[in-house]
Amino acid sequence: MSGFIERARDAISRRKGLHQALSYSFIFLVSTLSALVFAFGFNTFMAPMLSEGETMVGNSAQIASGGMSGVSQVITAFCKIVGWRDIDENAAHSILYFLLNVPLMLLAFFGIGKRFAIFTLVNVVETSIFMRFISPGYIPLLEDIAQIISEEGGLLSRALFGGVCTGLSSALCFKVEISTGGIDIIAYYISLRKRTNVGKYSALCNGISVTLFTLLETLDIITWGLPEGAVDVPSAVADPIARLFFSILYLFASAMVVDAINVRNRKIRIEAVTSLRNLGSDLVKHNRHGVTVIEAKGAYTGQVRYIVSMVVSAYEVKSTIRAIKLLDDQAFIQTESLNQVYGRFYMKPIE
Repeated sequence: MSGFIERARDAISRRKGLHQALSYSFIFLVSTLSALVFAFGFNTFMAPMLSEGETMVGNSAQIASGGMSGVSQVITAFCKIVGWRDIDENAAHSILYFLLNVPLMLLAFFGIGKRFAIFTLVNVVETSIFMRFISPGYIPLLEDIAQIISEEGGLLSRALFGGVCTGLSSALCFKVEISTGGIDIIAYYISLRKRTNVGKYSALCNGISVTLFTLLETLDIITWGLPEGAVDVPSAVADPIARLFFSILYLFASAMVVDAINVRNRKIRIEAVTSLRNLGSDLVKHNRHGVTVIEAKGAYTGQVRYIVSMVVSAYEVKSTIRAIKLLDDQAFIQTESLNQVYGRFYMKPIE
């Protein structure tokens, strides 16, 4: 079966037009799935709304989500403070999410890659549409799910499930070398320059919008009075501050999922012990990474062996090991995960 898959892959790769069409179709499908997952997670767990635009009852107050969706939450919260109290928050989030991403597309286009920018824009458009209609207000099943999660698990469950959905949405895009837009563009750009995991940069940037949202919610209570059910100002102010901790939990869950799935910036050291003198030079032809060869002698056999060592990206590990085994099926191979590398390391450019 694996041999058939390899032959089919080689046949497709030789036909550039077919290979590109299939590649772009796959990226589009992944982008669509990513948009669906994010819209589901945001509207069901982060800010569940009824069709009338009212927040659902129970433990369903909004959790600041970070990113451009978080910035949209900040803007809508500010609009409510200045007097626009009847704003349709679901529609506002959808529209603002799209508009806020437009200037960042320039960074994606010129700073990362054209294909990256185009498919990121596609994902942003899809997410804006899905956020408008994939919501508890339009789909009764999602309303039931949101209600059960809110009542049975409270803010803790909503923060965890929302974080997993957001992280999975971003990670799916990163897997095919595009993004969900917004903060992810900035984080991806920084991670390419720093050549390290992207999750921590997303969490750092998102922390700013989460804090702003909490401050605006607190200011809203001070400006417009106590919300329904609140006893006094201290208890009312304590609510958004307490939810800030759940927002932080959400950001950590999202960052962990991203870094667990997105392996582009993860580095692996591969070391092979072989009897072939030319294995190192053959591996240089296989990819563009440097190879170090050390001549050694086996303690048991006393025969000359060569220790071949190289550092590759995590997504290149399987193909590199496959190449080693094709050249020497008796080679002893081991891998080691690295936290960071310094110096010149080749990274395949983003298209």
